[in-house]
Amino acid sequence: MLCFSKSSYLYFDSEVNYIYHMQKEAYITIASDCQKEIDKIKGSRFIGRLYRVNSREDAEHRLNEVRKRYYDATHNCFAYTVGYGDLCVMRSSDDGEPSGTAGRPMLTVLESAGLSNVLLVVTRYYGGTNLGTGGLIKAYTNASKAVVDIAETEEVEIRTLVQFSYPYDMTNLVMSIMSKYSAVTVSEEFNGGASFVVSLNKGYAAFFIEEIFDRSNGVIGAEPC
Repeated sequence: MLCFSKSSYLYFDSEVNYIYHMQKEAYITIASDCQKEIDKIKGSRFIGRLYRVNSREDAEHRLNEVRKRYYDATHNCFAYTVGYGDLCVMRSSDDGEPSGTAGRPMLTVLESAGLSNVLLVVTRYYGGTNLGTGGLIKAYTNASKAVVDIAETEEVEIRTLVQFSYPYDMTNLVMSIMSKYSAVTVSEEFNGGASFVVSLNKGYAAFFIEEIFDRSNGVIGAEPC
C-alpha cells in the first residue's frame, strides 16, 4: 500500500533553461470521524466507525476508548494505517473472529480507498447464527466500505523546513523563488542580511535548494532543518 500520494508537475524555467519534474507529496485522510451501520445479517449487527488519528500511539489510544465504550459488543475488529512512505505503519486484528475474516479485509478496504492516518473499527453484535468464513469476510468488507463511502476526505500536504541566508539585494530573487514553490515563511531575522526558515512541500525541497543556489550564482546555500 502507498500511504501517500505524489502529484507530478513539469515546470519549464526559460531563464535558467531547466525543466523541473516536481512531485507534490501528500496523503489522503478523513476530515472528521463518522460511523455507519449496515443492515442486519442473520441477526448480527455490524457497525463501521472511522476515526482520524495522528500516530500509532493515537490509533491505539482511540482503539482502547472504543473497546471500553462498546464493551458489550461480541467483537471490535479493527484496522489502521498511519504515516506515509517508509514510515507507514499498518495493523489489523480479527478480535476473536476466525483468522483472516475481519482485520485483513478491513485493511484492504483502507488500502483500496487510499486512506492514511485513519483507524477503522467494525463492531459486531452476534445475532445467534454463524455466518461462516465467506459470510464474515463479506460482512466486514461491506461494513468497512459503507463507512468509508460516507466519509468526507481531505488532502494533507507533507511539508518540510528549509533554512538559508541572503544579502538584501537578492530579496526580489528570493521572493520570486519562494512564490514559485509556494514556500511559507516560518521565521526571519534581519542583521546585515536576511535569514529565513521556510516551510514547503517535501517533494519540492531539493528543487528549491538547487534553484536558489544556481540562480544566486552560489551565494545562497539553503539546507533542510
